[in-house]
Amino acid sequence: MPHKVRSTSSMLLASILFTSGALVMIYELVGTRVVSPYLGSSTYVWTSIIGVVLASLSTGYWLGGKWADQSPSLQKLVPVVGTAALLVGATGWLSDIVQYFISIVIIPLELKAILCALFLFAPAATLLGIISPYITRLHLQTIDSAGKEIGKMSAFSTLGSIAGTFLAGFILIPLLGTELLLIFIAASLAVLSLICAGTGKQIGK
Repeated sequence: MPHKVRSTSSMLLASILFTSGALVMIYELVGTRVVSPYLGSSTYVWTSIIGVVLASLSTGYWLGGKWADQSPSLQKLVPVVGTAALLVGATGWLSDIVQYFISIVIIPLELKAILCALFLFAPAATLLGIISPYITRLHLQTIDSAGKEIGKMSAFSTLGSIAGTFLAGFILIPLLGTELLLIFIAASLAVLSLICAGTGKQIGK
């Protein structure tokens, strides 16, 4: 692959990783606002959402890494990212239903918070977790070294998560509120899926 094409592909993949990392953190932070009307914003709620999202991301990493070894292509990520967009967009609509039924069940608050997080955030977070190892595997096809580049792509993902954390806490949540921010995340993922669809023929098998 010519150097210029490699460079362009690497930049695109790094941008996708950065963006997905940011969106994951924004989604995780706004999650506390989604459940707070029914369950409050106690340490139990924060712990449950963070723990469930991390567990879901880990599941996604495992699935994405396994799937990435089977003729990876950027276009194959389109349904994954597109479905994640739909799930995020439906979070606000589903939250009232899920939280109502969970709130009337007589169980400890910790379990209620975990159940809410599982139903509302785990599916989308699992799909978002697939992106990182899959994109990294695709990136390895465009370069001649491995270890350094894996570290670089991990750094891009983490930088995106840091940017998403500050962006959500300082700007987006105060500015947009919960419902609009969920729509923003869903729309951003939809755009990301279109990018994967439009450029997928150039990257991957």
